[in-house]
Amino acid sequence: MEEVRMPKSEVLTPDEKLMADFIKTRTKKVLDDIQKLSREKVQDLSAWEESFSYLSRTYGRDSDETFKWYKYYFREGLIPDGVALPLLVQVYLDGKVDAGFVNILARAVKREPEDIKAARIEEMKQELAEYIGEDGRLTVYRGSFEKPFGCENDASREIDRAFSFTLDKEVAKYYACCWFPEKAKVYEVKTELSDVAWYSNYDEEKTVILLPQSKGGQWQVGSETVIPSSEYGPESERKNAKLSYNATFKK
Repeated sequence: MEEVRMPKSEVLTPDEKLMADFIKTRTKKVLDDIQKLSREKVQDLSAWEESFSYLSRTYGRDSDETFKWYKYYFREGLIPDGVALPLLVQVYLDGKVDAGFVNILARAVKREPEDIKAARIEEMKQELAEYIGEDGRLTVYRGSFEKPFGCENDASREIDRAFSFTLDKEVAKYYACCWFPEKAKVYEVKTELSDVAWYSNYDEEKTVILLPQSKGGQWQVGSETVIPSSEYGPESERKNAKLSYNATFKK
């Protein structure tokens, strides 16, 4: 991968130059650490997580640079198969990713060693027991919207390409409605545990990441419910929601 390039110093203010030098120094240090982990074929997930977490803090949550470095090391086969999937999820949670995320996710899922996957599934059977039906499948939900605030060219990704879900139906409903769209719906999905790449039943959003159907995921939509606009929330919240939407998606 190309070495880190910073803007030429003559076009930077003194404060900008200090920040650029800071990022360059921190980035060189952590990339040296990652190269060492790769050369030594380190299988300790915590060591990889520490280095990539440091990289994420250097670039900030609004940057996708950490994901770009992950893609480079992953595609070159420099990240051990046993740590690739959880490390990818950490990168996703710590910052932004680009359109290549779904392809990398699918490859990381397929490269996960069978013994590690089997151990993860057994852990899920214990920790997610209340969400698992008698058929052994997990129930998750996804909120979907079309034309938020009337924007013609904006909508959630199609369900077969979706990867982010939740264990909590109310959370899915919130994400379907929070941008006051022209159409909002909640999908109920049934999935085998083998399609679950990551989950958290401790945070408020109870996030579950699935392998998308478009990349081989075998999960199925059990039902979809259209949410009437009368349930979007009070009109008094629309202005703040619009400001939040613009700050999130219109940069």
